[in-house]
Amino acid sequence: MDEDLKPDSDEDLYRNPVFYEPAGIVLDLDREDLGIPNGKELLDKLLRMRRRVPVEQRGLICPDCRDIRKRRVPMYLVERDGVWLASHYRKPGGKPISHESDEHLARKERIAKDSEDHGFPADIESSTPDGRARLDVRISGANGLVLGYEPQLSPQTLRGMRAREGFRRRGKIQSVWDFADPDHAGIGTVPYVRTPNLPASVIRVQKNPIAIRDGNFVLQEGQCTQSGAITRCPNKPYDPENPTDSGYCGDWHRLLVPVHQSAGFEGEGGLTLTQFIVEAAAGERVPFQHNGHHGWLPLDQWQKYVEANGPSREESKREASVRRGDRSDRCTEDRPASDVRAEPRERRGGRMFLLETRTAQEPKADEVPLDASGQPIPMCRFCGAPASMPGPEGLAEHWTCRRKADEAPAAAGKVA
Repeated sequence: MDEDLKPDSDEDLYRNPVFYEPAGIVLDLDREDLGIPNGKELLDKLLRMRRRVPVEQRGLICPDCRDIRKRRVPMYLVERDGVWLASHYRKPGGKPISHESDEHLARKERIAKDSEDHGFPADIESSTPDGRARLDVRISGANGLVLGYEPQLSPQTLRGMRAREGFRRRGKIQSVWDFADPDHAGIGTVPYVRTPNLPASVIRVQKNPIAIRDGNFVLQEGQCTQSGAITRCPNKPYDPENPTDSGYCGDWHRLLVPVHQSAGFEGEGGLTLTQFIVEAAAGERVPFQHNGHHGWLPLDQWQKYVEANGPSREESKREASVRRGDRSDRCTEDRPASDVRAEPRERRGGRMFLLETRTAQEPKADEVPLDASGQPIPMCRFCGAPASMPGPEGLAEHWTCRRKADEAPAAAGKVA
């Protein structure tokens, strides 16, 4: 039955959410238990339905189509590379389902217009040469650079974001993922920016600036002191029990810092989405990857980063997820992290990254001067400098210092 259906493209499969009506919950296909109690049994049940139950009666629907288009669109499971994904169901000859919100469409239209106005041709809904990825906005940049602007306003899985970015990277596309949710799974996972969640009516007005809130970094280096260039020590996190702690260690650091946390950030007149896209298309902003976290740097600072740290390593091939098998003899602590069961992720946005630290030099103790025989030279009783000759009192002194001391009372008497 399912073999005769035409599934969504790979691009859509990896971003489609799926809602199970009987339980009233969105299923997490990244997890073996689907994120619900008895999820493994439910997955087996859904797989048994594939050739026996009509798609409309399986209880799987698209939550985006329900919320945005007010339509009940059935879904069914499709296997890709050993994992299960959800596809929209459409009758033979039907058009592909689009579940883009008005805000999503407004962002695409706005960026396409802004790019054209600044001399960079842009096309909406353009596919990569291999057909694996569909770009929301394809921007032809300087020197053959192809920029893909991808607004992403709906929740996505970590696996889905990595897969979709992989389609673009292999198609020689430099992606700019635009997120509104600060906790989105794609933040840091792909080259990104974060902007406010604005209504479509505001986005479509070109004179309205759309501020960049995260994803754009700067390179900072300097002494970690209250008067230095580092605003907060990366090795001394904020202590709520000791809020008056200075938070500085005195060492020298080189850091990657989000612009809004940098010393030069003033809070107003910051980078806008239009300015960022234009500069990225011109090659003036470059994506970087540090310890698996993606972001953007100005070209001159990116060059300094590469000189100090070397180019980013190519992403290693990820092992296939193990979704089945006997796990009863392996306790949770012994199981390695995987796409199916990932370790808890900390919030990835707005982080600083420590690249290099140099320990502050300890002040050297004053060296005691020695004479030719190796004996310490005493200090002048008047000026504190080394003096070898003893005075009338038997204390070391300089002749000139002694004369000045003797002349001082006489000079004071004349003044009186």
